[in-house]
Amino acid sequence: MTDSHEEFSWLAKHGPFYDVSCVTFARSLSPHEALMRLGSDSSGIEEVTFEKHQERTMEYIDSDNMRTSYVGALGVNGWTVLIQLWTGSIGLNGPLLRGLSQSTEVVSVYRNIHASDYFVYAVDGEQVTCFDQLVPGTRWGSDPDRLIGKMHEVGLSWKGPGIDAPFPRSFALAKKITGLSFSEDMLNTRLLGAAVRDR
Repeated sequence: MTDSHEEFSWLAKHGPFYDVSCVTFARSLSPHEALMRLGSDSSGIEEVTFEKHQERTMEYIDSDNMRTSYVGALGVNGWTVLIQLWTGSIGLNGPLLRGLSQSTEVVSVYRNIHASDYFVYAVDGEQVTCFDQLVPGTRWGSDPDRLIGKMHEVGLSWKGPGIDAPFPRSFALAKKITGLSFSEDMLNTRLLGAAVRDR
């Protein structure tokens, strides 16, 4: 395999990423533009550390019964990386995904230890290739087979349940598409953060 999923094994050490999280990559958008597309109030966008991001997330969970998520945004090499913890998923929220991916492309990796984990690839407001990480043989979207070659390269075959390490393999697939490796070092960088209301 060209890219090893093992470089993403660090995610298991960070409880929120392993438990419930959504990491989304948006091409050619600045962090501020991405948050605005998600409906954030410009006056509410602030610079935060990763620790403050977690604090803000819990504040919204406690205050409005998980109807709002707090999103951290970081610009890297022509992409914006958007991080949601414990609640919300840009990739699974149709209106948010359509708005974010208009005239660009978006990759979203969702993890929910209590339910299903999903991978979503969208272009220009349209879901192109989506699948449950545990059952990548069942795909949907306008072009469900577009990523087959890259999926094979990272070990996301579709021979049924029992795929080893589907979550880190999904980040290896995201790297194939974006050229970015979602690394632990990114969490040491200050983010732009803002509240995003579910639609």
